[in-house]
Amino acid sequence: MTWHNTLVRAMVRKLGGFSPSCKEAARLQSAALDRKLTWLERFGLKAHLLICQWCRRYGRQITFLRSAANESADERHCSQPLPPDARERIQRSIQSHKP
Repeated sequence: MTWHNTLVRAMVRKLGGFSPSCKEAARLQSAALDRKLTWLERFGLKAHLLICQWCRRYGRQITFLRSAANESADERHCSQPLPPDARERIQRSIQSHKP
């Protein structure tokens, strides 16, 4: 067994009680994009990310997707309003499909 594996196994044993599950870690990473995590949430998430490569990868992916979505939203800025006749057609179509 390499020193790296020994170290990781020791960390898992010590931090296991503080580390959330992968499902909870994914939820915390998503929440961290929208709000500041509490110190206990941050500590648990960092402990989990030390030992779980899959959750680290997930974190990189959602961070990338957030930044790509924000860039895309900036590029789609619509400068022309919808013409009144188009609004009326849309409204009629919506009302005709209501149960």
